[in-house]
Amino acid sequence: ATKSYYNGNNLSAYKSELSIANLGLVFTIAQNNSDWKRINLGIGWNQLANYNNTLEIEGINTQSSIVDRIVELTNGTLTSELTNGEGNYYSQMAWNTYLIDPLFNNNILVDGEYVSNFSSNSKSQSKVTTSIGGMNEFVFSIGGSYQEKLYIGATIGIPTFDYYEYSEYTEHDEISDTSNNLRKMLFSEEISTYGTGYNLKVGAIYRLSEQIKIGGALHTPTFFSIEEDYNTSITTFFKDSTLDYSMGYLTPFNYNLITPLKASISASTIFNNLLISGEYELIDYSTAEYFTADFENENATIASIYQRTENIKLGAEMTIKPFVLRAGYSKYGSAFVAKDFSRENFSYGIGINNGAYFIDVAYVLSQGANEHLLYSETPISLVNTNHSLLFTLGFRY
Repeated sequence: ATKSYYNGNNLSAYKSELSIANLGLVFTIAQNNSDWKRINLGIGWNQLANYNNTLEIEGINTQSSIVDRIVELTNGTLTSELTNGEGNYYSQMAWNTYLIDPLFNNNILVDGEYVSNFSSNSKSQSKVTTSIGGMNEFVFSIGGSYQEKLYIGATIGIPTFDYYEYSEYTEHDEISDTSNNLRKMLFSEEISTYGTGYNLKVGAIYRLSEQIKIGGALHTPTFFSIEEDYNTSITTFFKDSTLDYSMGYLTPFNYNLITPLKASISASTIFNNLLISGEYELIDYSTAEYFTADFENENATIASIYQRTENIKLGAEMTIKPFVLRAGYSKYGSAFVAKDFSRENFSYGIGINNGAYFIDVAYVLSQGANEHLLYSETPISLVNTNHSLLFTLGFRY
């Protein structure tokens, strides 16, 4: 669920679905006469992210309009340039749908300055954004156990993702009778993104004693190749007519992205039938980089607004044969320097393990804050809450 807060109005959008989180198969090669007691080979598929979401924002604005922002972006552009298709997307669309007009002072054209065709009445503003897609990863793993004290492993990951988002922003006068006959405007945006990447993960666990283990892992940056398509349009509704103007990429835009490296350390201990574990992760989001020409400004922005962050994960597991009870907590730090968008997860689960097979059921509550820019520099506060019910089934041969 996503809850928005805008100009004293609160809206909640809910979405539920059924999905498969992961699939895996592990083969074990026993080597009884070697210090390497066994070698494990695995293949799998994991769902890393689910982008399915709906965001709804609505409120009355007595101070400004999205057209005011378009006027700011258009000022400085000559009318001849707009007529010839020059200028940014928003200016061209607003010009061709008569959302803006050139400024006249005493019937003399002030070329390069513009005014809104909306009246100064209060505006009803709303936006609905729907996104679908996800990120999945195919993994190929190898691991081994040396003298039952040192456990090492490596995984080659091939992540893929697809993301589609469609949003409609609507604005209309609270007073229906306007002197210029402009009743309503609709601004829509559509973006489709596809990507494939590769990475390497390595890790090790060392058994200090029968009760205590320590470990560490390193995940290389993921190197993504991404294709993006974008379209946008403005539709204006006048008293006696409707105008529409669309713009977008002529061909899909391709670029490369390198995500940050991730390092972690972990420890676990056993007290009778109780297992307690903890993990500490470190990620520097400011090192993410577009590996494509002419993205210097974007990379500089990434380095300035993102930061190094820490993630903490704690877990406990109690075995009361054949049942296993689990509880966990994790906190993911905010990637932004100026905003606290940290997220917390609480999880509870129960399982049955009889050796030949195991069944687990878990509930996960995820909570975090976020913001959304409607059109001005003042952000709209969002609260994201996700409830997940997970089922796991495994067999041993």
